[in-house]
Amino acid sequence: MKKKDIKNVIKVTENLGWKVTIEGNEFEFQKYSPAGQDFMQTFTADSLEELSEQLQERYNNFDCSEETYLWLDNTGHGTNGAPYDMKDLYEDMEACEEMLRELACKLQEISL
Repeated sequence: MKKKDIKNVIKVTENLGWKVTIEGNEFEFQKYSPAGQDFMQTFTADSLEELSEQLQERYNNFDCSEETYLWLDNTGHGTNGAPYDMKDLYEDMEACEEMLRELACKLQEISL
């Protein structure tokens, strides 16, 4: 990826409150959800366009119900630091989905 594109990725992500770590062609985006979940997404891309497409695909395939289920115990309550109430956990996953949408949209804007 071009240095200019990398600088733009860093600028956009930091303006949205994300932390980005870049090693070669690997990009790790990290941001805390409203409930304090350490929400991370990792991508491997050789161009800004490829990164933007992968982010858009991840957003399009993000399933709040499935993500919520991963954090529930056998009684339907949050585990490993997740909110105790299923409703709170689902709402946090919706917030993560929105954070991902916002990042995907902004990166798509700069890749055009």
